Amino acid sequence: MKGPPTLACLALLVVLGAGCTRSFVLEEDGGLRRVDGGADSAVPGDGSVVLPTGKCEVPSAVDLLFVIDNSNSTYDEQAALAEELPNLLDALLNPPDDDGDGVPDYPPIDDIHLGVVTSDMGTGGFSVPTCLEPNFGDDGVLNTVGNTAIAGCSASVPPFLTYQTPEDAGEFAFQATCSLVVGTGGCGFEQPLDAALKAVTPRSAPITFAAGTPGHGDGANAGFLRPDSMLGVIVLTDEDDCSARDPEVFNPTSETAEGDLNLRCFSNPGMLHPVERYVDGFRSLRADRPDLFTFAAIVGVPPGLAPDGVTEAADIDRILSDEGMEERLDPSMPSRLAPSCNVAGGEFAFPPRRVVGLARAFAGQSVVASLCEADWTESIRTIGRTMGRRACSEYGPD
Repeated sequence: MKGPPTLACLALLVVLGAGCTRSFVLEEDGGLRRVDGGADSAVPGDGSVVLPTGKCEVPSAVDLLFVIDNSNSTYDEQAALAEELPNLLDALLNPPDDDGDGVPDYPPIDDIHLGVVTSDMGTGGFSVPTCLEPNFGDDGVLNTVGNTAIAGCSASVPPFLTYQTPEDAGEFAFQATCSLVVGTGGCGFEQPLDAALKAVTPRSAPITFAAGTPGHGDGANAGFLRPDSMLGVIVLTDEDDCSARDPEVFNPTSETAEGDLNLRCFSNPGMLHPVERYVDGFRSLRADRPDLFTFAAIVGVPPGLAPDGVTEAADIDRILSDEGMEERLDPSMPSRLAPSCNVAGGEFAFPPRRVVGLARAFAGQSVVASLCEADWTESIRTIGRTMGRRACSEYGPD
């Protein structure tokens, strides 16, 4: 696959109109200017966005969208993420000085929105075990149900939380936990990518969702995503994405969808939305500033491949090429795929190729972390630091 365009490629593009599919150059005022004038033709891994490299002088606000797998095997992972949330926030609020120049690597982020959606998007109206709301599930609407099993949490929470310096970051993290630990009553057909995109897509966008419905960005979820913020999407799931283009894939008695119901997403890839849908969809939300987006995947990557979280294209390619990420039937249980790794508590995770593929499309502004690692501390900090570096309204010189 091609890597990111070089500066020479950018210069030639202006003159020749060829060589790169969609590129941007950094202006003196710190903004980005698109130089091809054409439609976004990016595909996963094409390296078509050139990310600024200078020091950030003016930070942007950050809108954090957590997409939580609420199927019946993820409660421990939800709790682990909630436990690490203070480390993510600390990376945003107290930037490190990794380059040792005596200056923080990026300005502290002082304005944060935080919202949570689940991976339950229903099953196209078909009655399927574990999927209690078959039409739309939770539909990408921001969670307003607090987890009262956690001491101090209310039964209802706002659709999104807000933080502004100098408010109490610890209290903010606790209130976020009440929303983030969503429980395990959700559908076993996880659709985290469609849930994320529907949550933030405006109704006026050409993209539509199940049964032709529009996005919730300026409807049910209005106010969460701001025009000039850095949008950070964090997906937590122990399976791959099954965002369905054709809901027939969920029909237990289907004559066209192949295979055991438990293997439908694997057996019928043509019935799923292509990953490009999400590349294009998220980029369209930041068409003039493609750098103001980050994507993080805490997924079933075999341990050791991403011990502290990986962000670069070569590292993500290494994950995708590992034999543990191969989708194949489990010889000991042919009704499921072979697990990619073991999760604490005796559960399994499965190869998240689609989710990691989306991270590959946003290499340099994404993080892949393994939920099968015993300690998530450094990978969560990597997510926070990657978001902190991208949350910039105005860049200075290199």
